[in-house]
Amino acid sequence: MGGIDTGGGHGGKKSVDQEIPLIPFIDLLFCCVMFLLATAVWNQLARLSANQRTPGQAATQDSPPPEERVKLILQVQNSGYVLASSAGDSLTIAKNGDSFDLEELRTKLQERKRLEPNRRDIIVAPEDGVRYEDVVVAMDAVVGEGFPEMSLSDGAGLL
Repeated sequence: MGGIDTGGGHGGKKSVDQEIPLIPFIDLLFCCVMFLLATAVWNQLARLSANQRTPGQAATQDSPPPEERVKLILQVQNSGYVLASSAGDSLTIAKNGDSFDLEELRTKLQERKRLEPNRRDIIVAPEDGVRYEDVVVAMDAVVGEGFPEMSLSDGAGLL
């Protein structure tokens, strides 16, 4: 135990020496540090990153203009998925009853990845009225099939 000696207790005065319990205090600090370390690791694993590109973002003056690439777009519509590109090709994946055909989407994304193995970007464009959890499932499928640089857009003016 740690203690503090204040020099009292002489001449009939009451002693003001106090004992500070250091062991419980150290245990508390140790638990806090372990909690912070554990949550920092799990925070990175559960992260779903998406950026939103807005039209008209100014480019820096020093950088050369980016080359025009064909955009790959996954539209999440109330009727199903549409995998399209700005080159004009389009592939529709209809719903199975009330649920989205996730296996067919994964198959088509794998085929697209085989055609363009160096492509890492895709734009996910949900339609108004599509449930949030259906959009997140589509985003998870896109990242899981090898398109980690996914961005989210409203779909206006993409094609």
